[in-house]
Amino acid sequence: MMILVSFSMRCWCVLIIIATLFSGTHGDCDIPPRLQYGELTPEFAGKNFTTGDVVQYNCRPGYLRIPNTNNSIICLSNSSWSTPDVFCQLRSCGNPGDLPNGELHAEDFFFGSRVNYTCNLGYNMISKFNYRICQADGTWSNGIPICEVQICTSPGSIINGTFSPQKDEYSFQDSVKYECIKGLVLVGESSQFCTEFGNWSHALPSCKDVKCANPSVSYSTRLSGFNGPYTLNSAITFACVEGFDLFGPSTITCNIDSQWEPSLPECLGRCGVPPSLHYAQLKPEFGSQITFSSGIKVQYTCQLGYNPVSGKDATIICHNSIWSTPDVFCTPQICQPPENIVNGNFIPQKDQYKYNEMVTYRCFNNTTIVGDSSRFCTDTGKWSSVVPSCDAQICQPPENIVNGNFTPQKDQYQYNEMVTYQCFNNMTVVGDSSRFCTNTGKWSSVVPSCDDGNDAGVIFGNLVLLLTMIVVTQTFRQFF
Repeated sequence: MMILVSFSMRCWCVLIIIATLFSGTHGDCDIPPRLQYGELTPEFAGKNFTTGDVVQYNCRPGYLRIPNTNNSIICLSNSSWSTPDVFCQLRSCGNPGDLPNGELHAEDFFFGSRVNYTCNLGYNMISKFNYRICQADGTWSNGIPICEVQICTSPGSIINGTFSPQKDEYSFQDSVKYECIKGLVLVGESSQFCTEFGNWSHALPSCKDVKCANPSVSYSTRLSGFNGPYTLNSAITFACVEGFDLFGPSTITCNIDSQWEPSLPECLGRCGVPPSLHYAQLKPEFGSQITFSSGIKVQYTCQLGYNPVSGKDATIICHNSIWSTPDVFCTPQICQPPENIVNGNFIPQKDQYKYNEMVTYRCFNNTTIVGDSSRFCTDTGKWSSVVPSCDAQICQPPENIVNGNFTPQKDQYQYNEMVTYQCFNNMTVVGDSSRFCTNTGKWSSVVPSCDDGNDAGVIFGNLVLLLTMIVVTQTFRQFF
């Protein structure tokens, strides 16, 4: 301590000598600067200061003197004060103390600092203040707060059940477990705990008598769950008999409401080959299939000569072994009446004709059809072939015969005109003596001939005729 005083005295002597050397220059200083950490000692309050005056500071409340620092400044000849040392530092209050079942939140422990306390989850602060402030004397304000555990009252009883453990009150995170009497099912959470808010984690459960009825699914067999009773979570697995397909879940489970879930499945019968339609055919992908599961759809396309009907569905669906009735979704191609012909007409005559319907042309006035006499309505709505015509049929002169001729003789003959053959030298006409011009432009029958009666063929013919008469006579006698 004596060394520190001696050092200070030497500093003051040096400052006084310097002030004396520059005594030829005089000036005044204003009030000494105000320091955050220090204040003028009382004896310098309200005084005037001239060059060479020295003032001293004390540390403000909440600050402590820093050893080996100068707490004085001097008025210089230029009327300003010398720059002061930092000779005080903030006082520390030390650690304010930890909080059981809580946390301390602080940046530092110096004068003026505030620290805050919070309680852990499930604990409530029962103190008036949740903070402490470092005071000028190095002590903390208030006391360390207190965190008290959250309390829950009894969770409550349930009908046909009980819970354990049973106490008057429960602390945060204490738990209880509920149970039902034998044969009943607990609905809800079996375990509950006391929360940080002082209530219980779940609503009270209940005890329920859960029983599901024995289900029936037509055309099915059971793979599991053959016999009841069926209680909560009991399960049954189904399969369908041959020829039926399963629709819906194969396994169902008894739920808390005594209902099966998901809904019961169905066993639906398969369909055979789709119906044949005169106006449509199945699309190729369905043509070779002979059985179809319920719910399957098949599509048709219109036959040749039929057109789709707008807005009509060309689909049918199988439902439980029965095909749906299809709409008429194709209509036959229509042809307008064909062209009329001169010297003829066609039958039947109608306002319109369907695909493949036929008309037949016929001619009048000894004229003959030239072309196809029959035409039909095609798939394009047009008539087959070209329109025929009715023309007068012409025959060229018929063949001449040896030893005879025919009359009349002309360059050409009309349809149905007739010629007559005759023989010379008492010969006889063999064959048809008359021929007529047919509608094909050919003559009827074959060309006759002239025979004098000595011809071997005539003799043979007469012999055959004689034998025939003999046989007929003998047969007649047998019967009569």
